[in-house]
Amino acid sequence: MRAAVIVLAWNGAAHLPRCLGALQAQCDADVAVLVVDNGSIDRSAALVREQFPDFELIENGRNLGFSRGMNVGIRRLQERSEPPEVVVLLNQDTIVASDWLAQILMPFTHDATIGAVGCKIYYPDGRTIQHAGKLIDSGRAMSRHFGYGERDEGQYDEARAFDAVTGAALALRMSALDEVGLLDEGYSPAYFEDDDLCWRLRRVGYLVWYAPRATLRHVESSSISDVVRRSTLMNRNRLRFVVKTFPADQIWTHFWLAERMRMALIPNGGEARTLRRAYFEGHFCMDEWLSARSNYYSVSKGEARQLRRLCSDLQRKMAVCDRARASGMAS
Repeated sequence: MRAAVIVLAWNGAAHLPRCLGALQAQCDADVAVLVVDNGSIDRSAALVREQFPDFELIENGRNLGFSRGMNVGIRRLQERSEPPEVVVLLNQDTIVASDWLAQILMPFTHDATIGAVGCKIYYPDGRTIQHAGKLIDSGRAMSRHFGYGERDEGQYDEARAFDAVTGAALALRMSALDEVGLLDEGYSPAYFEDDDLCWRLRRVGYLVWYAPRATLRHVESSSISDVVRRSTLMNRNRLRFVVKTFPADQIWTHFWLAERMRMALIPNGGEARTLRRAYFEGHFCMDEWLSARSNYYSVSKGEARQLRRLCSDLQRKMAVCDRARASGMAS
């Protein structure tokens, strides 16, 4: 099977030698490796040129974020006279097992309805599970990583379909991407683009598959060091995912109720602060979110007016909860 692996690099000189070295050991003539450098300033690109000259290096010149950076590599592959059948997206801070590539490609050869395949991912100790598939709840659209923080005792060794799998190591059937499109760059710089792509694949009938024998270790370093900004982005993009993908009745029942309940339960601190910021930013992003939604749902003028008020209404509900918390603390 013709395949290609895209490693997105950004100031990853500390991680790339182990990541690319483990990958190089299992590549053959049918597997291309592209390293897409997002404007690193730590000699990441020079390291690839010097230590891995057989890998193709694409230099973006600036940090395009995850979806835009990966899409540069995918488009390069699509332009080839003989594109690969499968493209695998891989984070720079991973170390794949010796048979990882064979195991992540195998499901595609057995079932033509599989559009995406994810892995069993460990923390650096190689025993504690970080990811064994994802479920996305129908309320707040929070993704639940199966096995998160558990010691691996074989409890997640069954291959099966999930709502989503993480983009840290994500294999994709190229013909399926031709059908549903690439990563949605509206989630830039990061978060929820993998859930969104899995949703689009499932929407047209593809399976999102978990392959437990494809394993790797993931350091899970963050490219966004500011914790408040990172959490704000995650919540803002979660809201975008809701507006884009949830049916209207689900937004005004499951999501609306679950979000309000969460507001009422959290203490006045970091999470409350990042939710306020996410609602504020979302108010100004709503026109773009509605445009994204219109690709999948018929949006009436009344529904559009209602959704344009969503983030403002959430801000007002949060203010009510803030006053209640303040009153409770004062008493």
